[in-house]
Amino acid sequence: MVLAAGALVSGCASGPPAQTTADLTRAQTLIGEAQSDGAQQYAAADLQAARDKAQQADHLADHNPRSADQLANEAAADAQLASARAQNAKAQQAVDDVNRSLQSLREESDRDANGAAAPPATEPSPSPPPNPQASPQD
Repeated sequence: MVLAAGALVSGCASGPPAQTTADLTRAQTLIGEAQSDGAQQYAAADLQAARDKAQQADHLADHNPRSADQLANEAAADAQLASARAQNAKAQQAVDDVNRSLQSLREESDRDANGAAAPPATEPSPSPPPNPQASPQD
């Protein structure tokens, strides 16, 4: 019995299980990627949720590894969502920029077309004089 208690104490003193540590590391990596993707600007709530859950998981890792694993996985999912929303917002912004540029080009093209649509007026060429040798038609 003393041996079992010693194994239990040494197991607790060694830190969180490897899976919990891996899940926490993955969550932190994904949070960092989301930050790099601009999630703070475009998906701040999702990024904050990921941070909060990762912090909670870190606090629970030694005492409740199952809950820590679950929270770490939720943090990872929240970070991926934040990253996806940030990338989507950036892509939408790029589309909007391209559309504005296209609209400017269309307007410029229309102005050029309207300015060059009517060629300069020239005087009509005079009619050829009647040919006196032609026979009159009756």
